[in-house]
Amino acid sequence: MSEGKRNANSGMEIAAPSLMEQKPSAAENAAFSFTVVLLGVLGAAWCFISAFSLPVLPLTVNLYALLFAVVFTVSYSLKRARIYIHFLLVILYAAAAWYFRAGMAQGFVITTNQIMKTYASRTDLDFPIYLVSVKKDLYPETCTLFLVFVLFIVTGLVCNAVIKQKSLCFTFLVTSPFLFSALAFLITPNFTAVLSLFACWTAMLLTRLPAEKKKGFLKIKSGYMCKSGATAARSGLISIPALLLCFALILSLFPMQSFQRPPQLDKMRAKLIETAADSPLMNGSRALAGNTNHVDLNHAGNIQFTGKTALQIKSDKQYPLYLKSFAGSVFTGSRWEKLPDSEYAAINRQLGGRNVQNMLYWFTSLLHQQDNPLLNPFGIRIRSVSASKQCIYAPYNLSTTPEAITGVHFVNDEFIRSDSLFGTSEYTFYAYGLGPGEVSSNISGLVYSLITKRMFPSTEGYNIPNHVMRFFESQEKYNDLNTGNVESYYKTTIPENILQEMDIKSRSYMETEQAYRLFLYDKYTQLPQSTREKVQKLLKQEGLMGTLKNRTALQSDSNSGSDVESMANAVKDYLSKNCYYTLNPGKIPKGEDFTEYFLTKSRRGYCVHFATAAAVMLRTMGVPARYAEGYIVTPQDYKNALADGWANIPDSRAHAWVEIYYPGLGWQPLEVTPGFRVERNLTQENNPVNQLPEQSVSESSSPTQGKAASKPGGQAESKAPNSTVSSSPNSSPKAGAKAVSDTKAARFQILIGAAILLALLAFTILKRKYILSQREECFAQPDFRQAAISVYTYLTQLTQFGGEISEEINDLAQKAKFSRNGVTKEELKAMTEFAHRLALENYRSLPKWKQILFKYIYNLL
Repeated sequence: MSEGKRNANSGMEIAAPSLMEQKPSAAENAAFSFTVVLLGVLGAAWCFISAFSLPVLPLTVNLYALLFAVVFTVSYSLKRARIYIHFLLVILYAAAAWYFRAGMAQGFVITTNQIMKTYASRTDLDFPIYLVSVKKDLYPETCTLFLVFVLFIVTGLVCNAVIKQKSLCFTFLVTSPFLFSALAFLITPNFTAVLSLFACWTAMLLTRLPAEKKKGFLKIKSGYMCKSGATAARSGLISIPALLLCFALILSLFPMQSFQRPPQLDKMRAKLIETAADSPLMNGSRALAGNTNHVDLNHAGNIQFTGKTALQIKSDKQYPLYLKSFAGSVFTGSRWEKLPDSEYAAINRQLGGRNVQNMLYWFTSLLHQQDNPLLNPFGIRIRSVSASKQCIYAPYNLSTTPEAITGVHFVNDEFIRSDSLFGTSEYTFYAYGLGPGEVSSNISGLVYSLITKRMFPSTEGYNIPNHVMRFFESQEKYNDLNTGNVESYYKTTIPENILQEMDIKSRSYMETEQAYRLFLYDKYTQLPQSTREKVQKLLKQEGLMGTLKNRTALQSDSNSGSDVESMANAVKDYLSKNCYYTLNPGKIPKGEDFTEYFLTKSRRGYCVHFATAAAVMLRTMGVPARYAEGYIVTPQDYKNALADGWANIPDSRAHAWVEIYYPGLGWQPLEVTPGFRVERNLTQENNPVNQLPEQSVSESSSPTQGKAASKPGGQAESKAPNSTVSSSPNSSPKAGAKAVSDTKAARFQILIGAAILLALLAFTILKRKYILSQREECFAQPDFRQAAISVYTYLTQLTQFGGEISEEINDLAQKAKFSRNGVTKEELKAMTEFAHRLALENYRSLPKWKQILFKYIYNLL
């Protein structure tokens, strides 16, 4: 080599600056990702399970969560094989879901019911409860099966958020609903589960996994190297135990027992619930004739009817009807509730498969009189239009048994409801058209019929034994039924020598009826002690306690009945003479007893008030009674039937009444609202009695009637029980009651909500404009070096949504950061134009929902 060349090569040579990437540790990354995923999945799962008290197998849930976390963490770590592993997992999941589909469906219903019950217990809202076909001791296995399948999907989404997307927002979006679905109703989940969930979120936040793709510069002795996932993973593994320790320290310093929820939060919750209950969109818990779980009397305020068609009916006979959708058995003072299923365990065994709602049918079948035309057998098809499809509106005295109809569920002795998750829109029943006052019975008459096999009294052709006659004579004391002897009447037991006079089937029926009669007396005379004392005091003042012989001032033509009817008519007369009918009674003030306030202070209300008061008064007098609601059908309604035979029933036919029990016949409707006589086409619309003096007739609604198109939904079909009744029908008017109380307050709340939404929208727009202007100012600042670094920072944000930074722009960024001279104005312009072009390309390539995030949440364009 020549001397010249040696001189030319002598001296110090400086290579171009290069970036060295610190390779991430696969083990550290996998360990950190697995830990975060497991914390998120277990936290979300147990927040949900503990908040709603779901019956599960804890060990099974935890093991499957662990298994799914391992499988998905491994699959996301193996980038090349990821798609094949996920395809295999989807196939296996689909096959397992198909194989266990029946159990999954029941698990879903159990979970849904538990959520609905929890929400109902925390609010005044009414949520539907659906039929479960598995035994209660299998609930944990069935519910766990459903949750395992849900857990698989959740684990996959959390792994995608943590490992692939590396996004805190996505992780929060997947896991937070399981916590906030409980917190929204002030339900407190298990603290350890909440701690686990917060640890997952905080670990993601502290390690800045969303920004892992942004390559930062870390100064080292020999120059600079690129920050990578290894640093985040290592710090994440260290931070998780530190986080748990901090949470434990906070808990020890401020124990959960010392926490008191701010009163403002309770007030906000109460206001939100009240607003939701008042809203027409959430009026299911208060809509008259639309309840399936309870009736909340606190919301029995002003109501109005819209005139919309609620039901359509088609019947082969035009009988006036009470179509029951709900019966309130338990009175709490402010609510009517159904009797818990656990209360029926013993009596259902004694009933031996019979349902009390078919009692008249079983009785007539024993006498071979089930097709007797005097009983008015008929068939009716009912179609829900705007009425609740969860409710089944059934006539009384059903001959359709639970086994003869599908799509609906007989709720013990109370009512019928849909067993479909989405409700039942159309169904058929067969029944006997015996209205109030057309049917009655007593224990003596029941015994006589079962012994003689005769439905009606007669002495011809049958010699009644002397011991049976003595039993009949002993029952004559109940001809004058009063508060002093009504309990012993209902608890009458039939002597063994009388039962021996019956055939086997009749004796079995009599023993079953007797067992149910003893059961119902204790259950359906229940009242809160304070309510009983207040109403009892009123009844004594009015002479309605004790014997009823001296109540001549309250006697009327309607009091010609005997037995229970005489006591029921005394209550009806009192209400008719002392209380007034109005659709605008206002709400009962807080703290007031509903019945006492109605009977002694306001003395005005509509059918809900009258039916509640009458049921409470009868129970206080010792008569088993229940609150019932649904729709009424008058003879006039049939005359307005459409050409195809369907009659429209408007929402103004929504009604409430009382039920009383007749031995051997079952529960029968008792009309107690002044002005209503269904069989005579009399309602408050055309018979406005007991109106307030200052009240105008216009308060009674007179809705117009129109043709209603049926809505899609489930259907229920029933078979005629040994009857030749055909179902080719006719009928009439209007349906579906909508209770809208305190409309001004509801509108005010809606306006507030709209204002909040508008404020959020304005904030989002203004924030975007501010960030965009600040970014442009950074790009246009006089210091080209800092401006170029700002542009490059913006470009690294854009790469998260796709696209790559060109080599030329990378070189310019390095020049701006390391070069003494920085970049020129033209080079800065080239970087800025490239950034704007990349932003626009990214935006156009994204789906619509990501475009919204890109533009208005991340403010990148």
